[in-house]
Amino acid sequence: MNVEVRRRCPRCGAPAGPDDRFCAVCGAASPTALPTGERGRRGRWLLVGSAVFLLAIFAAVAWIYYSSPERRTERPVSHLPNGAPSALAILPGSPSNVVVAAGGKLLISQDRGGTWQGAPLEGVVGTVATSPVATGTAYLAGSSLWRGDLRGFRVVATDLPTSAVRALVVDPADSQRLYGLVAGQGLYRSDDGGQQWVRYGATAPADATSLALAGGSSFFLGTADHGVFASADGSTWSNASGFVNGALPTRVVTSIAFDPASGDRYVAPSGQTLAGAAYVGTDRGVFKSIDGGLSWAALPLHQPILALAVDPGGSRLMLAVDANGQVYRSEDGGNRW
Repeated sequence: MNVEVRRRCPRCGAPAGPDDRFCAVCGAASPTALPTGERGRRGRWLLVGSAVFLLAIFAAVAWIYYSSPERRTERPVSHLPNGAPSALAILPGSPSNVVVAAGGKLLISQDRGGTWQGAPLEGVVGTVATSPVATGTAYLAGSSLWRGDLRGFRVVATDLPTSAVRALVVDPADSQRLYGLVAGQGLYRSDDGGQQWVRYGATAPADATSLALAGGSSFFLGTADHGVFASADGSTWSNASGFVNGALPTRVVTSIAFDPASGDRYVAPSGQTLAGAAYVGTDRGVFKSIDGGLSWAALPLHQPILALAVDPGGSRLMLAVDANGQVYRSEDGGNRW
């Protein structure tokens, strides 16, 4: 078989001498002569190996990108029969039990938001709240004020303008102490389970939508057009929508929840230690803050959220409902939905 062999120096082009390893003219080392067929086979294997290596790198990068929490596609677990919600709460003591106000009606779930049934309640329900220390107890406000559990609710005689109540929260240390956010007025407080109320603090923003108690007398407040506000005493409110790279990308905040048992801890430059996490539902999804609203991080639920709740018992269960009534559930504090 005839074989073509390199016969010229790769440096000076002179014909090869008797020793093909060195040029007879310039003395340069010459590559070992290889048959043309073998050179072609080696070249093809080199190309195949390079292609396989690049594909492996591409596959690894794609896997990391699409498997990250931020890229996972959220999946609803159910759909509310009454459509868009106005408030949502998980009952303490049994995180399987959930109540939601939707379309003016009270809906109940006993399987963590998987299925829903209407509650036999006369009247219009606008907001709901649960007591972290009274197992199974919930408060409702709308055309009346109610207190009860899944077995039934009774009307509470009250001097609060219940039809104007935007949000209710229950003190985690005292199930008889309630705070109500009244449209156009601000915060009210009751120390007797909702019968008598007194004005508490200064006027809240007129477009306030939601309220959360962050322990003691510290509050977070959501608004329809101005983001999040915080107060250490319920009297004065300051911006808590974050700053620069940690700012909320929207000012439309529909719901707020606070989880003191989230396991998060933040030490401020002043030395103050903050425990727990605040969550907000917005028209751009759910966001979380562990530093009192100085910064917010997006969670991988990007639907326009109208109602949001965390389990007050510390199970890390979270539920959220979007503008179409689709219910989303997280069992790890909002990392997967």
